[in-house]
This record gives sequence, structure tokens and C-alpha cells, in this order.
Amino acid sequence: MNTITLHMENRADNTAVSNYFIDTLMPQANGEFVKIYLYLLRCVSAGHISLSVSEMADLFNQTEADILRGLRYWDKMNALRLNFSPDGMLTGISFTDLSASSASRGADPRYADNSGMPNAIVNSPAVNTAVSASAPHTMTSAVAPLMETAAAKETAGPESYSMTRISEFKLGDENFAMLLFAVEEYMGEPLGSSALQRIAYFYDTLKLPADLIEYLVGYCVQKGHKSMRYIEKIAASWAEAGITSVKQAKLETANHNMTIYSVMNAFGIGSRDPGQREREFITKWTDTYCFDADMIIEACNRTLKATHQPSFEYADSILTKWNKANVKTPEDIRKSDAEYELLRNQKKASNAASAPGTNNNRFHNFHQRDTDIDSLESALISNNS
Repeated sequence: MNTITLHMENRADNTAVSNYFIDTLMPQANGEFVKIYLYLLRCVSAGHISLSVSEMADLFNQTEADILRGLRYWDKMNALRLNFSPDGMLTGISFTDLSASSASRGADPRYADNSGMPNAIVNSPAVNTAVSASAPHTMTSAVAPLMETAAAKETAGPESYSMTRISEFKLGDENFAMLLFAVEEYMGEPLGSSALQRIAYFYDTLKLPADLIEYLVGYCVQKGHKSMRYIEKIAASWAEAGITSVKQAKLETANHNMTIYSVMNAFGIGSRDPGQREREFITKWTDTYCFDADMIIEACNRTLKATHQPSFEYADSILTKWNKANVKTPEDIRKSDAEYELLRNQKKASNAASAPGTNNNRFHNFHQRDTDIDSLESALISNNS
């Protein structure tokens, strides 16, 4: 059978989307976030050098906060990377190379060797268009210009760092050697191999500056957490959030602590610190769902109204529903509540209209006979005569 050659006219007018994005990232993402990513992809494919968040908000009928929330989500998923200057300013957005974003993809049959397929399919052009930024802006700015494409983050874990390699770091990098000394001072004891591997991982793979790692360890120890696994989770979350300076980290911890304090107060349990499970819920609401504090507090208030007691599980069910329905702002809540009330009233009216018209009592339930009174009277007269 002859080989079929595929050809596409006007190819430049199309936008190439990674199969990994379609197969793995898109199904679990919020639909509005998908729109944002695809539109950015379309812009870099067309060679646009800058883009206003306010323009995107108008285009998709969203708020600027919604657009920024979507950008933060894709940054967490490693599909985009938000670039910051040392003073905490957002300088641009980079598209990561999704072809290298999953180490385990080789076993997936969808990404098997396609060497037998025509070049028109196999050699599809990668979307690595470089676009320069016009000016730096803060995270709350209305402008987020597009930046150059960056490679995906390395997937090597802490265990990949041998003691020999760590010793080489200490000898060849004075900053790293001083960092290890500072961490030992915070811990109050010499660092074991596991701790050394994690510090090297933060410094070499996550690319966190030495002063930021030192602040991270000091912050965790001050909070009573000396576990390197606990510290690693925070380090990874900071790297995903694009935090590269102590100033940014202090702002992040202040915001997170304020959210925790607000949630505990809303539940009436502000006299104690949250437990591990409660912290996990709050982190899920802030970092995974990207809800602002006022939305979380509203969910807590509704929880108390419904259950008359603090319940992180019940509040989580509310916020999970809001996240799935893309309810992200107080205005969205008002619209959702209004729609729910309208549907409930319509259902009540429909049930009332379909109900029987007679009253359900013993008099109306008596089966009355269908008798012709005039005929009965004529029969009686006839019999008497």
C-alpha cells in the first residue's frame, strides 16, 4: 500500500500545542486557565512581543486577578514560568519545553517511537518562540509581557547528590560552604547526609539563592520544624512560585500566616495553632485552588452557619465546588447564589402547579354518585300515581 503524504496549506496561521499539555495537563485544569494558556501560546506563535493583562481580562470577560491566578497556576504546573527580578518585580513569562517535563513519559504508549510515521507528523515544529519583555511590572500590575522560552526544570531529586559531589561544591563554591555552616548553626548539630543532599538540591537544582535557603531554614526552625522533608516541601513550593529573594519569601510567609490566622479566627479557634491536617487544607485552598483570603473566610462562615461548628472538611467541600464551578470572587458567589435561588423558586412553582386542585380531606374524598335528580323525581311521581 502506498505511503500517504500529509500536507497543510497556510501552516504559519496555526498554533502548535504540545501533546503532553493536551493529554496530561489540560484534563485536570480549570477551563478558564486553559483559555489563558492557549491564548498566550497563540500570541507567541504569531510573534507578539507584549500583552496586557487588562486586554486579556476584557477578551475573556474576566478580572485581572483571574488572569494572574491562571498564570500562577500554569507556573505551578511547570507549563509557564513567571520571571522575577531580584527586587521581586515580575519581568515576564517563559514557556517551558513540555517535551522534557515528564521523566516517566517514556513508558506511555502515546509517546512511543514514531519513526515510521511521515515527517509531516513526526517533525512538527516545537513552540519555542522567543519574545522579549518591554518593561518590568509587579505581580499585581496590569501588564505581563512575554519573555524568552526557558528549558524545563531539572527532575533530579536530592538523592542524586553524592557526598563526593557535595564535597566538590563546598570546595568550589564559597557561598555554598558558608550556607552549610549557617544551616548547621540553625539546626544546632552537624548535618547528616540526607540534610546535605537536600541543601545541595535547593541550591543547585531548585536554584534558590544561598541567603534565601538560609532564611528558609531559620524560618522553619523558628516555627519548630527541623524536619528536612518539611523544609523541602516549602523550598519546592517557593521555587514553583518563582520566589527568588528573601523579600519575596517574607511577603509569602506573611500572607500565608495571615491567611492561617484569619481562618482559625473565622472558625473561633484562634487560640491555638492549626494541626498538620488543617494546614494541609489551608495550603490546598491557597496554593492549589489559588483562592484569596476573603473567599476562604466566606467558606468558613458558611460552614459555621450550616454545621454550627468548625469543620475544615465541610469548608473544603464548599471551596472544591467553587473551584470546579470557577467561582473565584465575591461577585461570582453572589451570581452563583442568585442563580441557585432562582432555580429553587422555579422548582417550587413547578411543584405547586402540578399539585391536585382539591383539598385532601374526608369530605372531598367522598365519592359522589352521578345521579340525574330530574329523572329520579319523575320516577317517584310516576310510581305514586
